[in-house]
Amino acid sequence: MAASVAFFVCCFRSWLGETYLYVIFQPFCNFMFGLLLDNKTAAEAALKITTLKNTLRGGGVRSWDIFPLLLADNSGEFANVLVFTQDLDGEPETDLFFCDPNCAFQKPRVEKNHTIFRDIVPEGSSFDCFTQETVNLIFSHVNGTKRKVLNGKTPYEIFSFLHSKEVASLLGITEIPATEVIQSPILLKSKTPLVQKPQSGGIEGCFS
Repeated sequence: MAASVAFFVCCFRSWLGETYLYVIFQPFCNFMFGLLLDNKTAAEAALKITTLKNTLRGGGVRSWDIFPLLLADNSGEFANVLVFTQDLDGEPETDLFFCDPNCAFQKPRVEKNHTIFRDIVPEGSSFDCFTQETVNLIFSHVNGTKRKVLNGKTPYEIFSFLHSKEVASLLGITEIPATEVIQSPILLKSKTPLVQKPQSGGIEGCFS
C-alpha cells in the first residue's frame, strides 16, 4: 500500500489537568490535525472519531477515502477497534495496525511536526484552556510551514492538492499563507490563556 494513504495516530496530554490531544498525521505530505479529548479513555476517543466521521459524511466524503490505513500507538484509548475500522453503518473501511513498544522509528517524521507544535505550545503547557477551534488554529499554522522535504511546499498545499481544500476544511484546517505563519506562543496570546508548568521558585500563571 502506498505511503500516501497511511496516517499515524498518537495521543499526548497536557502537563496540567486531564486534557489530551489526538494527533493524526500523514507522513507523505507532513499534514496533521488534532482532536481535543477531555480524557484518555476509549469512550472519549470513540466519541471524537465518530464525530469526525459524521463531519466527513456530511461533507460528502467517505472517511475510507482519507484514512484507508491507520497506524496507532498501542494504548488503551484505541481499545474500541471497530470505531476506527468500520464506517458509520458498521461496514469495514479502514485497516488499523499498532506500533511495537519503544519503536519510534515506525512513525517517521512525527517528531518534526511535534517540534513545530511545541514551538507554538511549549513543553509543560496545559491544553485545558483550549477549544477545538484553538487546536484547529495551531495545526493550520503547523501545516502552513514550508518544508524542505516537500521542495518548499507546505503540508497544506500538498494535502489540498491530493484531497482538496474542502476536505482539509472538514478536518478543521484552513490555509495560512507562509508569510503569515506564526510559529511561536504569540499565536495564542490573543486567543487563549496558556498555562505553563512553573519553573523552580516560579509562579504558575497564564499568558494573555
